Amino acid sequence: MEKKNKQFFRTVAGKSLLFLIINLMLIVSFACVCAAFACIQEDFYRITEEEFYQNKSDATVYDNVMSDTENLIFFKHYSVDNLSLEVTDINGNQIVASADFNDAKTSAGQPGKYEDSELYTYDLQLVYGKDGKIKSIYGNTTSDDDIIVNATVKAYANPVFFSHFTSFDKQVIHFVFNMRYAIYPIAFICVIIGLAAFIALMCVAGKRPGSEEVTMGPLYKVPYDVLAFVTLFFTVPLFMLIEAANGIFEVIVGGTAFFIFINAMLGLCVSLSARVKCRELIRGTLVYKLIKLFIKAIFAIPLVWRTVLILAGVSVLELIVILASGAEGEVVVMTWFMEKLFFYPLIFYIAIMLRKLKNAGDKIAQGDITYRASTKWLWGDFKKHANNLNAVSDSVTIAVEERLKSERMKTELITNVSHDIKTPLTSIINYASLMGTADPADPKMSEYSEVVVRQSEKLKRLIEDLVEASKASTGNLEIIPAPLDCCTFISQTTGEFKEKLESAGLTLVTETPEDSVMIMADGRRMMRIYDNLMNNICKYSQPGTRVYISLETIDGNAVTTFKNTSSEELNISPDELVERFVRGDKSRNTEGNGLGLSIAQTMTELQGGKFKITIDGDLFKVSLSFPEIKDTETA
Repeated sequence: MEKKNKQFFRTVAGKSLLFLIINLMLIVSFACVCAAFACIQEDFYRITEEEFYQNKSDATVYDNVMSDTENLIFFKHYSVDNLSLEVTDINGNQIVASADFNDAKTSAGQPGKYEDSELYTYDLQLVYGKDGKIKSIYGNTTSDDDIIVNATVKAYANPVFFSHFTSFDKQVIHFVFNMRYAIYPIAFICVIIGLAAFIALMCVAGKRPGSEEVTMGPLYKVPYDVLAFVTLFFTVPLFMLIEAANGIFEVIVGGTAFFIFINAMLGLCVSLSARVKCRELIRGTLVYKLIKLFIKAIFAIPLVWRTVLILAGVSVLELIVILASGAEGEVVVMTWFMEKLFFYPLIFYIAIMLRKLKNAGDKIAQGDITYRASTKWLWGDFKKHANNLNAVSDSVTIAVEERLKSERMKTELITNVSHDIKTPLTSIINYASLMGTADPADPKMSEYSEVVVRQSEKLKRLIEDLVEASKASTGNLEIIPAPLDCCTFISQTTGEFKEKLESAGLTLVTETPEDSVMIMADGRRMMRIYDNLMNNICKYSQPGTRVYISLETIDGNAVTTFKNTSSEELNISPDELVERFVRGDKSRNTEGNGLGLSIAQTMTELQGGKFKITIDGDLFKVSLSFPEIKDTETA
């Protein structure tokens, strides 16, 4: 049920009903407020209804008596019917009286012209001038020579004649008098209901039945400030018509104007609520659009000319203020002129430097990373900012080159992995196929089997190296450091690779210190590093050359150096050599998978060492550096 009511108030009928409720509650509340003021003013809370009429009648009689007394004294006539009066001094001597006063006096209470007349008595203060004539009846003196004399006015009047309340007026007064205590809770209830209806109307503004989205109608395309101005322009002048109306027409015109104004304001509130919900209130105003257009036009002007226009406008405003202030004109204007003569060239120069920086920033933002901002004629922070822009451009250039290099290496990595896996796998498939079709007694079966086993072992080593390289690069390789003697590694390596070096036609030359050189490292990982480096030397060294392994202590570090002469031209950078699946043999005809150096470098760094490759012509050198530890540290 609640959902149906919610959907109903989103319809045109529901919104119109809310409008009607708000108007009705406003009218009733306004009437209650007016009635409350009337009750307080007329003292309805302390007198009876009959006393109210009596007081009004007495006040009307008093006003007419005073008015006719003035006319009788100053103009010798009066024009009020059913009223006869006499003015006497303090001794009872008659000063002035109406022509029918004596008749009214003798006829009062009898049928005739003055039937139901009553006697009213009021005190006066007559003011006499030097000429003996009465100047005022209220004691208002205008000169020290004036004489004030106390007097009394007696008047016979029919109170019914002076009662100006119609039957309709009396019905209204009777209703207000009876409701004088109930108007306050009625007004409070009406305000609460009207406020609730207003809140409900604001909530459903812009909403349609069956949808939670705010829908902007055709009227919402009109800027809100324009809509508000037009609404006020056509509604506010309606109240001016009230002054031109009289009596009942004044009430009708005033009520109509008030009704139109309230509904116009409600319409503006509804439009305001919908625009706020759509976040279009500020952006949808004409003032905002004009300001935005002005700012856009200003910023479309080049920076230097924009600076000129702004400074010119500020200067004109300053000059107007100076001239309007009434200060010493010549001195102030001269000071103003000298100030502009000094500061404006400096401001123009700053604007020119900013334009240079802006142009450089625009060029770099547009993708011209080779553009360099000119630092000529720049100083201070402007020159520093230009150098920063150039540094950003250099950094972007380096980043782009690194990205291209990385993309190229990724492509080569995929190609090399595919090649190194495909080669042994193809051999295995081919020889396995031959073994399946050949006679088991064929002597070549043994040769086929050896090829399959050899290629399987090669594929196994490749996969193991891949797994180990992946673990090393991600830091998941287990490292168990312990004190180790580097001299021992060199002697073990010499013994293990003696035959392999001789078969490759290489001569090993070692150089180690007499004393032990201790480091903290994992023995298994260190042997893997040495094996990878020696295998690399055996594969790629020029036959008939010497291979050097030396150990020395430099600045507290144990440095092991491997040096050999390459059989191939080393036209590759050291960084590329340690990339995975990169070989010095570009043709990839030698045995290996290109993971040896990469694994050696990663394992060295995981153990806290440093791995460095140096290429000098055909000389290939690898240095392993580990912090040396003393014997006391191992105890």
